[in-house]
Amino acid sequence: VRIPDCPDPTGKGTIDGSSKAQFNTALSRGGLNCVVATVSSMTGLTIPFGAVINFNGVSAMSSAVGGVTVCLATPVQDDNTNPPLDLPAGQNTIVGDTALSFLRSRHGVGDGSDLGRISNQQVFLSALARKVVSGGVLSNPVQLYALAKAAVNNITPSDSLTNPTTLVQIALALKDTGLENMVFVQYPAVTDPDNPNRVVPQKSAADALDEALV
Repeated sequence: VRIPDCPDPTGKGTIDGSSKAQFNTALSRGGLNCVVATVSSMTGLTIPFGAVINFNGVSAMSSAVGGVTVCLATPVQDDNTNPPLDLPAGQNTIVGDTALSFLRSRHGVGDGSDLGRISNQQVFLSALARKVVSGGVLSNPVQLYALAKAAVNNITPSDSLTNPTTLVQIALALKDTGLENMVFVQYPAVTDPDNPNRVVPQKSAADALDEALV
């Protein structure tokens, strides 16, 4: 994708953009602000809030709510994770290190690429959302506190998210939105004609998604 010029995270000027680079270069080059600028450039969206959460943070949140139940269409096996994964098709409740392996697994799903791993991560996050909203977490002060602590300890927020009042307002808005109005999507992509090991946005589908989002 095109990565625009981004403010230097150290506050020292601007980091030059690229006409074509891997998307994750935005994070390594300019941090969260550069990721936001890149997504805004791709989609036309104005993004007022953002945050970075690492794999360990998502795993910690699964532990805080007593495990997350994911439904797998096919078995997921991966001896390259720690601990190794051997999950049968159907419903599996995963927690802690097993949840971390599920999030990190490349070889256990699809073609071993990041696109397959993204699908796993979205399955996990949607299951976590269901557990929080429908699994009684919001009415359980102990689990709710543990979840909040796990999130705070593992999330780097944008400056716009550091106000506790803002966080409460967002939480209340999401609470009233309802799971039926939430959806996870992957940005439409096709094989890069210049590099078979990379993908690029599929323009017509990406334009339709961008229009729907805006």
